[in-house]
Amino acid sequence: MQTLITVAICTRNRVALFEKTVCSVLSQAEEKPIEILIVDNGSTDHTARVAAEFAAADPRVKFFHEPQPGLSIARNLALRHAAGEWVILLDDDATVEAGWLAAYEFFFRQLPNPHVAVIGGPVIPQYEVPPPKWMDAAGTWGPKNQKPFCFAHGHSPSECNSAYRRVVTLQAGGFDARLGHRGDTAGYREGADLNLRLQDAGHEIWWLPDAPVRHLIHAGRLNLKWFLHSKFNEGRTIAIQRLKSRTGSARGFYIAGRALVAPFHCGMNLLLALVSFPFQNGRVAAKALLRAASIAGFASELMRRVLHRDRPVGP
Repeated sequence: MQTLITVAICTRNRVALFEKTVCSVLSQAEEKPIEILIVDNGSTDHTARVAAEFAAADPRVKFFHEPQPGLSIARNLALRHAAGEWVILLDDDATVEAGWLAAYEFFFRQLPNPHVAVIGGPVIPQYEVPPPKWMDAAGTWGPKNQKPFCFAHGHSPSECNSAYRRVVTLQAGGFDARLGHRGDTAGYREGADLNLRLQDAGHEIWWLPDAPVRHLIHAGRLNLKWFLHSKFNEGRTIAIQRLKSRTGSARGFYIAGRALVAPFHCGMNLLLALVSFPFQNGRVAAKALLRAASIAGFASELMRRVLHRDRPVGP
């Protein structure tokens, strides 16, 4: 009989946090026939030793090593090696709330229809230090709905607390290795990109409000420099994702048009940031600066395509 659930935790150089993540899952697993799959993504700390200790102590824990940095690369390895029909992705700085595993297990056994391919739950941010005043410290990430529902096309939950039906996810090509975090470089939209491909293939994505996790927001990520760098990389990944749906002359016109207007859009946001800085604790200015960084990242990826003769790659 096939294992129903694999919980996949991909980690890199966060041994103390990753240990808490694994323990939070094990505390709910009891004697359940689940698999916990740990992927060490090129760590240089004691992650491998701790992961091996977990595997030696519990036969349900499996440990793999992926030396090439990249969260999408590590997640694809987990999908390939998972024994479970469903693979729940959990970040190495997240801990599960009470009832998390039971909620997923119940939903898997009571699927609303056979087209469900992704199920995601709430993510509760847990700030290591108080966020700066200019930052909009959002509450729980995800819809406010208190009942499960199917997402509309183009919308989906955060992949740091999402379950993927293994076979159809691999058939869709898995995660795009160009998207997502890569080592110490922030990257984004790998989940949104995969989820959109699954929806385009006729699959459904559902919301599971009874399966929340707490996600640590590190102090080093609560400063403007990190946010600007993050938004620049997010802009690059948005460009990569959007270029996938455009081919031939339409692709060329899109690159040229967006590259031409990007300096104007970026300049307007920089001007807005300058004039609005004294107001609302700098929130309006910060938003404008972050938009400018995202636009700059988007344009840089377009220009990189022009300089390299726009050779499309990836799924």
